[in-house]
Amino acid sequence: MNVHAVHQMIDIDTLMASGIRLAADPATSLGALNRFVDHVIELESRTSGGLDTKCVRYADVVLADVFERGWQPAELIHVIKRRLDKPNVPMIKALMGSHSRKTRALSIAPHEWREQLLDLGVDPSTDLVHYRRSFRVDARTFWTALFRLLAEFRYSGSIEEIGLPPSRWTAATSVHSTHHPDTKVLNKIRGLLAKAESTTFIKEAESFSAKAQELMTRYAIDTAVVDSAEGSPLGAMVMTRRILVDNPYADAKMQLMSSVAATNGVKTVWHKKRGLISITGMPVDLDLCELLYTSLLVQSARALDQAGSDPTCRSRGFRRAFLLGYAWRIRERLAEARARADREAGQTYGSSLVPILAERDKAVSSVFEALFPDLRSIKISVSDRNGVLQGRKAAEHADLNGGRARIDE
Repeated sequence: MNVHAVHQMIDIDTLMASGIRLAADPATSLGALNRFVDHVIELESRTSGGLDTKCVRYADVVLADVFERGWQPAELIHVIKRRLDKPNVPMIKALMGSHSRKTRALSIAPHEWREQLLDLGVDPSTDLVHYRRSFRVDARTFWTALFRLLAEFRYSGSIEEIGLPPSRWTAATSVHSTHHPDTKVLNKIRGLLAKAESTTFIKEAESFSAKAQELMTRYAIDTAVVDSAEGSPLGAMVMTRRILVDNPYADAKMQLMSSVAATNGVKTVWHKKRGLISITGMPVDLDLCELLYTSLLVQSARALDQAGSDPTCRSRGFRRAFLLGYAWRIRERLAEARARADREAGQTYGSSLVPILAERDKAVSSVFEALFPDLRSIKISVSDRNGVLQGRKAAEHADLNGGRARIDE
């Protein structure tokens, strides 16, 4: 039988779909999957490498479908890493490289998408064939990993669309956003937060954090006033982003983000099984929430390490309770800071500021409710009361207490 005849006999769609089903089915034994992979390897040996190229095209279609269902690059890798014991991240990046080349992602994708590809190190010149040759992956490892990976893609479900999917990108997409953050201000804030996180002297940290708070508040409120003066359509400005949350103690980290967001005009949704938090709000408020959340994560981890030096404070129950107590006390401090900010901002801008902020809150709520119409609250319980108390105590010394609290030098 010649090579051409073998090509005609192989239905790539059927072959790949069968491998994906076997990899996805919990009832499938490892032996059954191995036997199927043996079959694929035997077919490949008779096609002079053609099978490899055809399967690349099939895999490209599977990944493209995932992105059309709302997923974005960084969060897709994040979720796959949570689901698979040994996820083949280089293979995922090779698939994304092929996709980004075909869609011209680095040229026309939205800014957030391009930033994710760059942060992940995705190379548009790569694909599965390039990956297999570069890493010198043996046939069994390659096909087993590919079927498992594509099974995760195919059965990943859908997620809320927070940006244009690739099929709707145009040359104008990359400049579609009207949000142009003040990089100079944000860099100053980042620098101050970094100093607050690194110092071991509480008074020094408070000094850095006070200045950071001042900059954050002025930035947020001034932006709101400018938007109002320009008559910017608020509903069109509201954005949603997704934050990746790693184990352990993911629920405590979610509580910390919720505490930061609630006081800064941002709404949150916890995608528990996926390890993601959606945050919805005005772009400037999302920027500040991410900065503050990241800083508080560092500070809470440092406080937990110090508390954990006591042998009685090393259990998972204590550590989880500590972080939850920390988050809950941060929420209270942020509420106090918000009240101060409201009073002081009123002195600066007068009564006109109240309706401006109210309209922004209304626009955020409207977009949020349309995007997440079926939500339910969750209850958080703890088993270690001492952990909660220690966490609350540590939060009293946290270096920040709100993006909107205006503190004079």
